[in-house]
Amino acid sequence: MMTPRERWLALLNNQTPDRIPTDYWATGEVTQRLQRELGCADHWALMERLHCDAPRHIGVPLPPGRNGCDCWGIQHRAMDYGTGSYNEVATHPLASAASVADVHAYPWPRAADCDYDALRAHVTSLPRDRVVHCGHYEPFLLYCSLRGMEQAMMDLALEPEIAGAIFAHIFDFYFELNQRMFEIAKGMVDITYIAEDLGSQAGLLMSVEMIRRFILPNQKRMADLARSHGIHIFYHTDGAARDIIPDLISVT
Repeated sequence: MMTPRERWLALLNNQTPDRIPTDYWATGEVTQRLQRELGCADHWALMERLHCDAPRHIGVPLPPGRNGCDCWGIQHRAMDYGTGSYNEVATHPLASAASVADVHAYPWPRAADCDYDALRAHVTSLPRDRVVHCGHYEPFLLYCSLRGMEQAMMDLALEPEIAGAIFAHIFDFYFELNQRMFEIAKGMVDITYIAEDLGSQAGLLMSVEMIRRFILPNQKRMADLARSHGIHIFYHTDGAARDIIPDLISVT
């Protein structure tokens, strides 16, 4: 029988694993109840009990924000839904930006301000029983939080220069962040996460041309960075995104 790591690497290297590798995504309250009901001491004991091949995640915290906001200047509020809660965006700090100059004048966070010491310590004791995930990049999700979803969608059609400037700042931050993490964890990272929810219930959220202009070029640069470190790409999207899948394959 393969280990979770062997199972994932077989799949990623176009070999046949003993079974399809599995991952685990759930809200905190679901995980806590499963651990309690199944008598598992921690998350990894639960993964063993569920026969789940979930990767180990490593990374660094983003720089601290100010005045109740995150490092991007976004404020969140907790939304209770009865059995748990989730954080919802409460403010869109770039909503009133009217020019490229306004975008450049915004106090963007710097990847250099992240604390990388914990990651350096973590990789020295990291178990090698599972594949290791490090780094992520999902630019339009963050763009919508900064600008507001309605304005973000309008920008792609009516304010392409503003859109390009915002995407550039987001990309520059995450490219440097991922590059620094990949160097610190050199030879330890197996997969990185590149994503964008491109589909609605019935079709794409934006045109193929817009995706090719605003989303894919920087996603390819991020994928190329990962591949230069021998890292595989875990690409996530949601919805009816069939029309863009050939492009996604070429990028990743």
